[in-house]
Amino acid sequence: MKVLVIDIGTSSMRGILFDQDGRKLAVHQVKYEPVKYPDGRIEQPPSDWTGSAEQICRALSEEAKGQGVRVEALAVTAQRSAIIPVDREGNPLMDTIMWQDRRNGPICRELETYNRLIFEKSGAAVNTVFSGSRMTWISRNCPQVMKRLYKFVNIPEYVIHHMTGEYRTDTTYGSRSHLMNLRERRWDRQLLELFGIREEQLCQLQEPGTEVGRLAAAFAAAAGLDEGIPVISAGGDQQCAAVGQGAFSEGALSIVAGTGGFLVSAVKQAPDNLSSRLICNCSSVRGEYMIEANVLTCCSAFDWFCRNFYDWDQRGISYERINEDLMQLEGQVSAPVVLPYFQGRSTPEWNPEARAVFGEISLNCGRRDLLKGLLEGVCMEIRNNICLFSDYGQVRQAYISGGLTNSPVINRLQADVYGIPLYHMEDSESTALGALMVTLTGLGAYPCLEEAFKAIRGKGITECYNPDSARHEEYEKKRARMNQMYSKLYI
Repeated sequence: MKVLVIDIGTSSMRGILFDQDGRKLAVHQVKYEPVKYPDGRIEQPPSDWTGSAEQICRALSEEAKGQGVRVEALAVTAQRSAIIPVDREGNPLMDTIMWQDRRNGPICRELETYNRLIFEKSGAAVNTVFSGSRMTWISRNCPQVMKRLYKFVNIPEYVIHHMTGEYRTDTTYGSRSHLMNLRERRWDRQLLELFGIREEQLCQLQEPGTEVGRLAAAFAAAAGLDEGIPVISAGGDQQCAAVGQGAFSEGALSIVAGTGGFLVSAVKQAPDNLSSRLICNCSSVRGEYMIEANVLTCCSAFDWFCRNFYDWDQRGISYERINEDLMQLEGQVSAPVVLPYFQGRSTPEWNPEARAVFGEISLNCGRRDLLKGLLEGVCMEIRNNICLFSDYGQVRQAYISGGLTNSPVINRLQADVYGIPLYHMEDSESTALGALMVTLTGLGAYPCLEEAFKAIRGKGITECYNPDSARHEEYEKKRARMNQMYSKLYI
């Protein structure tokens, strides 16, 4: 079976044509950037999603034909909490309000009165990242949009409708909205009333890994694919990344350090003693759950520093130069203490007003010291979140992926800060491979995810990074200073 996986990220959309054993037959990527306004709004044209999906499918269908193979299924995985209001025909009524956008902050502060109820039902405390309060903001502030509104959709729902004509979604996305009853896995009447949203304005919920429609004639013609092939919603990108790393069984921790940082641990049931400092979402494993913690800026903070403090050439940033600078400081704990909250703070304490701070800087500090201090700050914030998982079992190791794991020197830094062995797989396509495993299991090509993982990732090379215990102790002391600095500034 040949499956085309569409992986819709924050900075690009990738399409990968896989065979049943996980071999890549072809890859096509389209890059884009959201529009960031001075007042904090972050938006993106909906045409980026549909146009990129058509372009990717067209390119990979040609590749498939050239190899004499046929695309037999489409799988979609995506970022989870952006919102697009659409009319009955699926036409967008405004640009996408992205997941990083914080215009819903005042509404979230208003809803904090109901935080206990919202947390108990939805699995997450009120925050600006989840999509429900974005819908509330549109309902209150965009009367012309509301006159024509048929559905509020997120990015994968928008793309799936464009492909199939169906308004369907899966529970992994529902669990990122504050509108779904986590344990009953359905839209919740009380939550809908609280946020001012009607159930008919939302997509139909079903389990991840199931068919959400068949490829419609118009999209099939534009993409060069066969009409009627099944489209599978494999689940949100972080859910699929956890599956792709093997963290779909209890006891394993997945850390994805991409634009933001996402920590995921699998659980069979939603815990009754869940801390409100964590998030519980539906997993890409049908009927199961995952505990999640978030760091809002990882690669985005690193890229900000590189853009502003390193020279560009025609090829962009010289990451070789950056690695050389970091290698000169390898094994040292830098002097600067950095709070990495460029877009606010997520777990363990939601604070959209928090900002990045560079502290404890002396005249001895240079560019490389500030860069390492920033990376240490990002990693120490991830460490703050790792500590939250200890109530649900000891974290002995973690699987890492994402853009911040492409450098061995940064991976060694992460191991020293986290204080646990880290495993990095040779193929970094954890999200796409996880979506492939979920899809193939859902279609019956494998009897279970364990068998799919063994067949697809079992033969891969995995690098292990072990922590230096002495440096870990130093970083624990520095993390205490970082947290103390945060408390003085923001609490």
